[in-house]
Amino acid sequence: MTEPNPFAPEPLVPISASRQLPVLPLHLVGVVLAMSVVSMLISLIGWLMNDVASDLTFWLRYVATYWLSHLLMAGLGVYWLANAYMERHSLAGYRQPATLVVSYGVLYLLLTWALGYASGQLYMWLYEQVDAHGSGRLLMSFGWWLVGLLSFCLGVLLPLWLLLHLFRGQAEMATGDVQVSGVTLAWCFALALLVAYLQLAGLMTQMVSGMLYGYELQGWEGVLNLIHGALYLLVAFLTARAVLPEQARGFNGGRLIVAVLITLLLWIGSALLCAVIMLALLWVGLVADIVLMLLFGLLQLALLWPFSRLGLRWGYRVQAAQA
Repeated sequence: MTEPNPFAPEPLVPISASRQLPVLPLHLVGVVLAMSVVSMLISLIGWLMNDVASDLTFWLRYVATYWLSHLLMAGLGVYWLANAYMERHSLAGYRQPATLVVSYGVLYLLLTWALGYASGQLYMWLYEQVDAHGSGRLLMSFGWWLVGLLSFCLGVLLPLWLLLHLFRGQAEMATGDVQVSGVTLAWCFALALLVAYLQLAGLMTQMVSGMLYGYELQGWEGVLNLIHGALYLLVAFLTARAVLPEQARGFNGGRLIVAVLITLLLWIGSALLCAVIMLALLWVGLVADIVLMLLFGLLQLALLWPFSRLGLRWGYRVQAAQA
């Protein structure tokens, strides 16, 4: 029996190669977007058949912004949750992804219709119980916004998590760290800020509708929110792209959410402070309201750059992937 050479060098331990993000989240995003568009088209056709005399363009101005916001929120939420779940449990993929994808599409469509019907009944009941003016209107707008968020969690996120967990026995385990492109992380960060902005802007528009400029715009306030959101999206993406490395080690969805929340808190805090100053200037009458609104928008656009950098550095703390 040959004795091992004690002076021989130790064998090299193979280092697990880094892996890319799985493709399953992208397939799930495609399904949720397709099912959402189908549901929206069915709603539009039903409305046209029941109310032919109404102005289609006037109705779409109010609904198109909500639809686009929902598509962005659903797609981003599905992509984020699927990647975070698979990274947390070290899953490379599922052996039967088609079954999982189709099951999620059918379940999402059924839950969307059921929750939509239940939300409509709840809205009509609240409208009869709550005064539609003054504080009652504010409470109703805020409550309806919360119902929308709850419906999103129950109809989009919860069924996806349940299916990922139920099909986990058919999953393939992975080795090594996930290597994520900085461009992908920058888009996730920027889109999350855009979705949050559209949600908050839509809530504020509902609350102040008719008090400031809602009656004059006649539904165009949603289009203005989209234009502002596109500018914020561009600034947030460029900022994140400058901060994040070319290749990052891990998706780290939880820490990326923390970075988004820090950025939002700083941004909202500055917006409230600027709003107080703007109201004081309007009360004194030193500056015209149009000029103040323009300055307010430009200042918020400029502040998004440093706040995004701070949010990513304090909350995310990304590690560059080794080449």
